[in-house]
Amino acid sequence: MPIAPMTNAVGIDLGTSTIKLTSGDKSYRIPSVIGTPNPGWQGMSSDKSWLNNLIIEDAKGQEVYIGELARLQSEIRKPLASEGKMKSIQNSLLALKAILSLIMKSSYEQFVVATGVPIATGVNESKELSRGLKGTHEIKVRNDATGEAKQMKILIEQVFIAPEPYGTYWHTLKTSGVQTAVDSIIVDVGHGTTDILCMYKGNMMRAASGSLEEAVDSLTSALSRAIQEKAGKIIRPFDLMTAIEQGKKNILVGGKALDITSAMDQAVTSIADVIVDESNRLLNNLPPDAWIEKVIVCGGGAYIFGDYLKQAFFEANIVKNTNEVLQPTDAVMSNALGFEQIALTKLKK
Repeated sequence: MPIAPMTNAVGIDLGTSTIKLTSGDKSYRIPSVIGTPNPGWQGMSSDKSWLNNLIIEDAKGQEVYIGELARLQSEIRKPLASEGKMKSIQNSLLALKAILSLIMKSSYEQFVVATGVPIATGVNESKELSRGLKGTHEIKVRNDATGEAKQMKILIEQVFIAPEPYGTYWHTLKTSGVQTAVDSIIVDVGHGTTDILCMYKGNMMRAASGSLEEAVDSLTSALSRAIQEKAGKIIRPFDLMTAIEQGKKNILVGGKALDITSAMDQAVTSIADVIVDESNRLLNNLPPDAWIEKVIVCGGGAYIFGDYLKQAFFEANIVKNTNEVLQPTDAVMSNALGFEQIALTKLKK
């Protein structure tokens, strides 16, 4: 009698800029975009990884570029999420199936999947995504750099879907040893949007949650304008991202070093104030007996805005001291890590 395959718990964060996945010792990040193939182009890629050369076949038998390959090589790119919500259920399903193929060790595997979606995603869209994920799926993927093709089958036994920041809420409570739910605000500062989720007695409060366009992209756009005014040079906001992530305050513009410290501090402070003001507004929709014990800041922007937000939440009297503003050790992957923990609890049941 054959041994039944083991079911894997998977946590996924379907963000506006990147999809994050964790499962056991596996951890992946891909741009949250799909695209059309670029026919007739034969490249000599030095990176032959599946992660950066991923192609999946859709229901019509057409190939679709996924993630980094779509970002770099597709002339027509389709973001999976924007303005705080999913753009297309079918495109999201394609991308999720593609990234699941990266963790498969055999041609047939079983999963329990917990997925975070942008906070403005409607209940009906979340249910439709859940129905689309659950069940058996045939997956055909190809590596664009090597030409290697794989055909696999997966069975997704259970699906749990919630707003992205809920993963960080769960992860923070579990890793800190807190046994009971605490009233909290989770601020997920991403590249394209900032999601704010309010928790009351362990419940996600939809009326007290929302999404802002002010995020990391707002910072790079502000810096780009400041550089153009000061140096007369046009630098694309996206090109500034790497320098910012590395903590650089001096960048090379037109062959000359330019100090962006002042412009950076001004933009970060301004955006942090907008985030805190919106959080304050959302708090008015909580029941009067709510008592915020924790503010948790996560997302890629946490490393940029974290210190400013900690002070700003304290000055706004949302927390009693700055120690109540927390930041996960891995603020980028914390949503996915929390959803993997949720998937594990469902797997055990």
